[in-house]
Amino acid sequence: MKKHVVGIDIGGTKLATVVADATGNILSKVRQPTLAEQGPEYALQQLFEMVYETLALAGVEQSAMSAIGVSCGGPLDTKTGVVYSPPNLPGWDAFPLKTRLESEFQVPVTIENDANASALAEWRFGGGRGYDAVLYMTMSTGIGGGIVLNGRIYHGANDSAGEVGHQILLPDGPRCGCGKRGCLEALCSGPAIARRAKDAIQKKPATAILTLAGGCIEQVKSEHVLEAARQGDAVALKLVEETAYYMGWGITNLVNILNPDIVLLGTIAMAAGALLLEPIRETVAALAMARPADAVKIMPAQLGETLGDRAAVALVV
Repeated sequence: MKKHVVGIDIGGTKLATVVADATGNILSKVRQPTLAEQGPEYALQQLFEMVYETLALAGVEQSAMSAIGVSCGGPLDTKTGVVYSPPNLPGWDAFPLKTRLESEFQVPVTIENDANASALAEWRFGGGRGYDAVLYMTMSTGIGGGIVLNGRIYHGANDSAGEVGHQILLPDGPRCGCGKRGCLEALCSGPAIARRAKDAIQKKPATAILTLAGGCIEQVKSEHVLEAARQGDAVALKLVEETAYYMGWGITNLVNILNPDIVLLGTIAMAAGALLLEPIRETVAALAMARPADAVKIMPAQLGETLGDRAAVALVV
């Protein structure tokens, strides 16, 4: 009986493969650097070898593998399994990932945008368990999201649903990587927080943010801002307040539209804890319509560093 699944997590800096049992318990894992500059064919050969190695580590025969789930940065087509030029994977232009994996391993392959797969993993294994309408948001290099309704990912008309970071809050605001101005991502992602911190330091250099960055303004990162805020630094606290307000505003829009049971915030928000979560909750309570605001919980995501592995497995368990 085929009772094991393989999960593949493809990122711009790392590749990971896992083997899990039928309930999603991870039995073995292999990680390798992506070496994205080598292109998709090089990465694919790496993945083939990694899957075989992961199966061997788990003591699982290839014949016992029932399916492969792949979590990968988009854009991509979940039906055809074609990956279309993700920003962090140069050369992956209309790359037929699903077809190539199925040809090698002779099992069904499911490919999903990493944010959507993460949302499904949180619904199945993490903070979204027991809820019908789950919104997952990540605050990292970008701001991504995934929507799970009654246990199914909501994809929209052409796999574009869940782009929560590209709602426009300030039409004349900072330029976003998508080409528009004033997106939530351009205000609250890790690089955006760092950019705003550098602007603030130019005006008030006497701040713990700069000290934590070793005195070099170009080295300032969002984690320096959070640590300085924990120390009570006034400049950092102001930046956190602004970030929480913009995030709360963006979440308010989503709460009013989607009426979710729970919003799960990952990465930066999870690391910051109450420092960000409490003012975000206060902003949503103040700005959102009363009924959806009363219904929603805003909580940290739960899966942490296991999320990428669980995301791939959640697609096929």
